[in-house]
Amino acid sequence: MQALTAAVNQPPGAVYHSEPEILAEIYQHSVNMACWQRDLSTNVSEFATFLVNSSPDFQLRSGVRVDACAQWLERSLPSHAAKSEFIEDVSLLTDMFACLFQLNEVGVRLAVLHCAMCPKFHVDYVPCRLLCTYAGVGTHWRRAEQGDDEGYQQLSQGDVALLKGENWEGNENFGLIHRSPQATPATGRVVLSLDFA
Repeated sequence: MQALTAAVNQPPGAVYHSEPEILAEIYQHSVNMACWQRDLSTNVSEFATFLVNSSPDFQLRSGVRVDACAQWLERSLPSHAAKSEFIEDVSLLTDMFACLFQLNEVGVRLAVLHCAMCPKFHVDYVPCRLLCTYAGVGTHWRRAEQGDDEGYQQLSQGDVALLKGENWEGNENFGLIHRSPQATPATGRVVLSLDFA
């Protein structure tokens, strides 16, 4: 992982790379966010857009055993030609999150949003949270030394980001500062968040 981290010049506290191995960097004391930058497949994007348009109030939230995630999504998501590929992607991220933190069960939230869920910059009181925006604008984040009006960074659609929270041992008062971007009925978002169950 040394080579991956050294290959990118990012502000302190955040590391990015196009390889998923970058996510393991979250265990580094100096890292508050690890982001796997990736492009979604056409089918996965198509299903996310379909979800926004067909199910504007869609919300899924539950603790899910990793080995049962795909079946749970199959029962819960509406039918579409690209549904299977979307489920494969969410299941992959769930499995990666569980493996990284040695979890048998993961708290999964998959939602269509038409307003900012958390519009003010804040930190999460969790050990670590995974965020992925499948449709719409990605999460905003800023460094601790920046004020709310001093600019912010923005995750891209498809990015898989691990955000270290206040409850990560040794990270008290240093949780990653972030917020939800604005969304409207015309520009909805599909967001996946994973937590320790």
